[in-house]
Amino acid sequence: NIDPELERLRKEVDGPPNLDTAALNIKRTTSRIHASFLFEHIGRPTLQKLCLILSSTATGKTYDGWQEFASYMGLTMEQMRCIDYDFKGLQDPTYYVLLAYVQHVDATIDKILTALQKMHRYDVINQIKGNISDLVHAIQQETPITESTILRSTSVPRAPLILTPLEHVQSVQIKTCDSKNISQDNLQKTKKTYGCIVMLTFAEDGLKTAQYVAKTFRSKQPRIGVLILQEQENHVYSKAEEFIDDCFSQVNFIIPILTQGYLERIHNPKKVYSEDQNKLDTKYIKYISSLMKYEYVRNQCINSRVRCIVPDKEVNTVVKANLHPTFQAWFRESGIDTFINILLQRYS
Repeated sequence: NIDPELERLRKEVDGPPNLDTAALNIKRTTSRIHASFLFEHIGRPTLQKLCLILSSTATGKTYDGWQEFASYMGLTMEQMRCIDYDFKGLQDPTYYVLLAYVQHVDATIDKILTALQKMHRYDVINQIKGNISDLVHAIQQETPITESTILRSTSVPRAPLILTPLEHVQSVQIKTCDSKNISQDNLQKTKKTYGCIVMLTFAEDGLKTAQYVAKTFRSKQPRIGVLILQEQENHVYSKAEEFIDDCFSQVNFIIPILTQGYLERIHNPKKVYSEDQNKLDTKYIKYISSLMKYEYVRNQCINSRVRCIVPDKEVNTVVKANLHPTFQAWFRESGIDTFINILLQRYS
């Protein structure tokens, strides 16, 4: 027997949403909107929900997670490894996937929906469709969307060097070479003040050596400029990766202090060291290490800027370690004067 009352109620209840149709409609309205809007204030709710759902999904047979999403968005395996190993504790993985994606000039929002469809993540589409509609509405209030051009936000958030498309890196380098602005002039003046400038990177057990090296370098004539992240904490806390990228690209040498603690951190990329969170030089060891390795590969396996210092008591540890080629050019702490002469001869 059919209960008429239940049948009436059943007809009043909306059926499940047609998410293919919803995705198609969203793609039509966002095909000319650049995904950099996700990083603006009006796009934050969508960005947050995307990151929360995808980054919390364990990769398995049932659901595709952030790694599959990264693959569909065009990231390489090397970039995914860097996100997985080197950026832990900074932002969640999906955030970096989207940050890498928006560096491309044709990175429109509709392609994100296409990736989610290919992943069969209609649950994500269902949860973000309202946020995207709000985002589109907010954008339309400011600027009309046309079919002829891609509507872009006022600025694109800067990505770590490793996540920046090669063509973008090259264009930035060209602009930097041609630039005559004040900051470049100041940089040249700074470099003239010093014989050369170095960046130290070290773990907590290398702190005393780093302090000794910095004091020695700064006392020489011509002086050697030394960058230590903890001494620049205001800049690091404001824009960590951007500040480190800028410093990394401008210094003459990067000098890791090879100790047991340093080696543990670069050889255990997935492990998160909670005790490092307020020790900036230790906290960003993995990130700076990834920059060094990336430069090494990009330069056809030529190590032109990384020179390590090993405390005398750590020599046996370093000799026995399986070091990446980037770290194989090293000097004993007791031989620092010879090391200094090499630095100054090269840039005198």
